[in-house]
Amino acid sequence: MKICLLNNLYKPYNRGGAENVVAAMIKSYQGAGHEVFLITTRPNNLDLGENKDCRTFYINSEFYNLNKKTKLARLFWHLYNLRATKKYHAIKKILQTEKPNLVISHNLMGLDFKIAPVIKELKIEHHHFLHDIQLLHPSGLIIYGNENIVNSAAAKLYQKITRLFLGSPDLIISPSRWLLEEHLKRGFFKNSKTEIQKLEDIFKINLADKKAQVIAKPFKHLLFVGQIEKHKGILFLLDAFKKLATTEMTLTIAGDGSLLPLIREQFSKDERIQILGRSEKPALEKYYREADALIMPSLCYENYPTVIIEARQAGLPIIASNLGGIPEAIGSDGCLFTPGDADDLFKKII
Repeated sequence: MKICLLNNLYKPYNRGGAENVVAAMIKSYQGAGHEVFLITTRPNNLDLGENKDCRTFYINSEFYNLNKKTKLARLFWHLYNLRATKKYHAIKKILQTEKPNLVISHNLMGLDFKIAPVIKELKIEHHHFLHDIQLLHPSGLIIYGNENIVNSAAAKLYQKITRLFLGSPDLIISPSRWLLEEHLKRGFFKNSKTEIQKLEDIFKINLADKKAQVIAKPFKHLLFVGQIEKHKGILFLLDAFKKLATTEMTLTIAGDGSLLPLIREQFSKDERIQILGRSEKPALEKYYREADALIMPSLCYENYPTVIIEARQAGLPIIASNLGGIPEAIGSDGCLFTPGDADDLFKKII
């Protein structure tokens, strides 16, 4: 079978968990003997190299640099993206030439939401994988305490457009039931089959024998792994740690993002805090082994974070915000705290 995967970013332009899921799918399908190719984006003025996992078609898009733009510039970009005819025609031409049997679309922001009708027109089977709420709101984020952002008049208009463009693919796949239900209750995918597919199954990880080894004493060595962005709760965690952590506690931070220079400036003098920046898999495995607990202090509603799977695979206990699909992802390998509540977080740690 010939399979096309669509995702707005991929290595070496990758940023988050969605790209890891796509990589796992590519490897899995290739291992099963299928021919796989990828359609993704990269900015005009940046060349970080080529993806060597599979044959890749790049569409020019400024999505990679979107987080560097002002709010007003992002608004105009989103409006333009809804009518991005060049990308539409480029993707259509690739599909007409390659003639895949199956298209699996992932994050389409920066590619083109309107490509779904083309897939249907070409009579290609279409599966769509949900990673976040970008069909419900252009930011792709629901922040704790601001849940009504997806129910505003502007958001409902946006949802009407994305619902019309994406239509009802043959199959909708979601790692968490929470994310699927958020779409279904707003009228998405009325004629689609749906499936809950946990990330550990996609990554082919058996977590049955990876139960966390919870120790009967306070956790002293805490670990944060993720994007260094406000919505991931990193500033909240650092402030809480500085105020409430005991002198023998340590916090290791592994990740990259726009706030990395800021936290290095403000917190690197605290000897209990180690700020590492971006870390590759071998180093991360070492940090998981050395830590007492993974702290996931998200202030946004997450789907099924891959960092949780990595921590569970390492047998590391997890303390995380009680938001979105996080409870489904954690299972029995940790505990939940009230988002943004420093006292509750440290009560759970202790």
